[in-house]
Amino acid sequence: MKRFWIIVGCLALVMLAASALLGDGGGDSPYREIGRTTEKELNVVLSSSFGGVTVSRGQPEKILVADANADGNEDARMSVEYSIRNRVGYMDVSLGHEPKEGERKKGGFKVGNIENKNWYLHFSDAIPISFDIQLGVGKGEFDLSGLQVKDFNLSSGACEVDLTFDQPNKSSIDNISIESGVSKFTGRNLGNANFKRLKFQGGVGAYTLDFSGALKNEVDVDVDVGVGLLTIIIPNDVGAKIFYEKSWVSRLDCARDFQSVADNEYVSGNYGSTPGKMNIRIDSGLGSVRVKRK
Repeated sequence: MKRFWIIVGCLALVMLAASALLGDGGGDSPYREIGRTTEKELNVVLSSSFGGVTVSRGQPEKILVADANADGNEDARMSVEYSIRNRVGYMDVSLGHEPKEGERKKGGFKVGNIENKNWYLHFSDAIPISFDIQLGVGKGEFDLSGLQVKDFNLSSGACEVDLTFDQPNKSSIDNISIESGVSKFTGRNLGNANFKRLKFQGGVGAYTLDFSGALKNEVDVDVDVGVGLLTIIIPNDVGAKIFYEKSWVSRLDCARDFQSVADNEYVSGNYGSTPGKMNIRIDSGLGSVRVKRK
């Protein structure tokens, strides 16, 4: 009988440790850490209503290391739910709170004491990760360099967002989808993302899509912008074909090596001679579109 209760006690401790590891019922906390076990893949749903979010590469043996820095402010909490099914990790991360009365400030990205509400999330680079991200008000910095990104979807409201791939992505992304509201968006070295298709929708703001990097195949890019300035940067060694719907309230400025071959079509001189090719479709409302070489 004594041995039986020892075994039961050990099993209870194991279950308690596993529950803490997977984050079940963990509630709100300014710090979370989840170790890697049997996962072969990870799906992440991340939502932030208010504040700054930084996502970057972490330790291979840690699925997630998350920390909040808010100068002791109790609003900088996070809720993490995590489970594993068929060796796939499913993670739901909720950050921040809805702005309280009097916290909003018109004419900018700052809301209340937003600069003191920041979350830092570091993900394992050992397995492929799919991201589904929703941002409300604040700032997002997504440095996906060194991670294995399998899928990436981003929807942001009144945010300033930086997305970076400083290293070639080890996984292939079928579709990158980005929706940016009243905001500023900068994508750097997107040619390293190893994507097949990228879709970008912008509301009102300034947007930069820099496709520098190791783009070695043919990809499709769809861009739809309402009001603002759009800058597209294409490496010199990448061929490009641009389809642009002309409008009397918008303007397109292309680099010198692009030639007009039809009413709404522009082609670079090296389009037929390079392995890296981009087919870019642009629909712009009120504003300016610049296509630059680098």
